[in-house]
Amino acid sequence: MRQLFLAALLIVTAMLLRLDAQTLQVPPGMVLVPGGTFAMGNADGQDMEKPVHEVEVDAFYMDSHEVTLEEFGQFVERTNYVTDAEKNGGSIIWTGDAWEKKKGINWRFDAAGKLHTEDEKSQPVTHLSWNDANAYAKWVGKRLPTEAEWEYAARGGEKGYKFAWGNEPLGADVVANVSDENFVMVVTTWPYTEGYDDGFTFGAPVGSFPPNSFGLYDMSGNAWEWCADYFDAEYYSRSPKNNPRNDEPTGRRVMRGNSWDGRPGLMRASRRTSDLQANSYADTGFRCVKDIE
Repeated sequence: MRQLFLAALLIVTAMLLRLDAQTLQVPPGMVLVPGGTFAMGNADGQDMEKPVHEVEVDAFYMDSHEVTLEEFGQFVERTNYVTDAEKNGGSIIWTGDAWEKKKGINWRFDAAGKLHTEDEKSQPVTHLSWNDANAYAKWVGKRLPTEAEWEYAARGGEKGYKFAWGNEPLGADVVANVSDENFVMVVTTWPYTEGYDDGFTFGAPVGSFPPNSFGLYDMSGNAWEWCADYFDAEYYSRSPKNNPRNDEPTGRRVMRGNSWDGRPGLMRASRRTSDLQANSYADTGFRCVKDIE
């Protein structure tokens, strides 16, 4: 009798959860990421991805794609916002021989230092610092994701995929914009996935590749994405279980997801990196999340 009662309770709970998801008004351009528990990190990854630990996150909304040039341009036009790259002497581009910081380079330029065209307005905006991304997120009434939210969303939630596209490494199917046969024709010294060609040298229009199981695009490749957390390589050893977020200042902020220069073996959803929060690069952008009220 007790087992029947518990089974009935589970069915009712599931029905209520589905009803809640149906009645929620998901903001335009976002998807509902249901809350859940997952194993964060990777025992076979870098030390900063260890220890693997159980994390629970509440449900939230997440932008289905990275913020685009067009969207960021509207922000600048309406607020006269000036990015850190414009204030701090430029950003990093590929000069043909090396990655170098060039004066005058900002979000309006591509990775080779060329002005973006109107046809490229749906590419992810890059050359942005954490400060720039955070300013935009506040302007649109959203926020940057915690790295726990980001990894949970990239893995497909409780499915716990190793990569945003599943558990298998890159193969014949084109699933992400990474370092490939196309990219290495320009940046000839960079490691790349042999036999893989995603069709783009640098940035690709958002949504050019299949979404993950949550309906999120480019959770792997295209542009690195800033997260809310301060970076600490040893944070996992003391991370709380519920909705972790590292707010202890270190000067560096977490970045997730890799970009169009993503190298073989480094595309896992658990991979972490960071940079100074005022720095900007040709392959670094962001997406936003929003709390469910």
